[in-house]
Amino acid sequence: MEADKMRDILYAGVLGDALGVPVEFESRGSYHISEMTGFGSWNQPKGTWSDDTSMTLCLVKNLTENGDYKSLMDKFVAYMTKGEWTPAGNIFDIGNACSKAIRNYAVNKLNPLKCGEASEYGNGNGAIMRLAPLVLTLENENNLQTRFNKYRNYTSVTHRHPRAIVGSLIYLEILWNLQKGSNINDAILNAKLSVEQIGDEYLEYQHEISYYLRIFSSNFKDLPIEEVKSTGYVVDTLEAAVWLALKHNTYESAVLEAVNLGGDTDTIGSITGTIMAFKNQNVVLPNSWMSELVNINF
Repeated sequence: MEADKMRDILYAGVLGDALGVPVEFESRGSYHISEMTGFGSWNQPKGTWSDDTSMTLCLVKNLTENGDYKSLMDKFVAYMTKGEWTPAGNIFDIGNACSKAIRNYAVNKLNPLKCGEASEYGNGNGAIMRLAPLVLTLENENNLQTRFNKYRNYTSVTHRHPRAIVGSLIYLEILWNLQKGSNINDAILNAKLSVEQIGDEYLEYQHEISYYLRIFSSNFKDLPIEEVKSTGYVVDTLEAAVWLALKHNTYESAVLEAVNLGGDTDTIGSITGTIMAFKNQNVVLPNSWMSELVNINF
């Protein structure tokens, strides 16, 4: 993929993140976002992005340096303790599972792949929010098992429960297939085929597929908005983003509806924006939004 297209895909996620920051945790229907705004939930200036983008930047930096899981965790530590890869040098939002995993590495000296929360309480969206850059490095990797191992390991550094890992597999396989030229419907069907091929040695993952079956139903995009949840639970987040990507033809309309769903608006905005950019690799990002982003450059 051309460098400019890769850059636009990354920015598409950042814009969704920044649009959602001021209304994170607000109730659906209590506000309406139509442009970049500021302050609100976190009292941050217009165009400020959150932990979603900070941790994505850590991953991008690590991938470009050919780093390993340890060097990635070192970057996460620098982010959490020193405010590196943040808009203004300080953290205003980091998920509990991610902060616990970083402490497991920095304080408890655990192996990076053992740092993530392994219980059912570790099924937030703090892994899938940062993982899209992996797909950009796997464009020519046609071996599903190799891709799955990458998805699993990069998820496990913060989220080790099989449900979170299956969520990453579905999300990243949708992106991988879009990158290869599939339309959105075929990309979702191909992702379904991918999860169905999880081998017998991964039975614990096979069980978790059932939580995501709505995404693969033929009438999923026709669900009324009342049946689409917008929480930080990985299943809800992925469902919301895929539902929006199926409904919308343009990046801007999809992301605006995403941040108007309420709840975990920054992450749902970021993931929706990323899917839409992969869906349309000639995506046009609103210049006014781009000009208002705070302190970021890919």
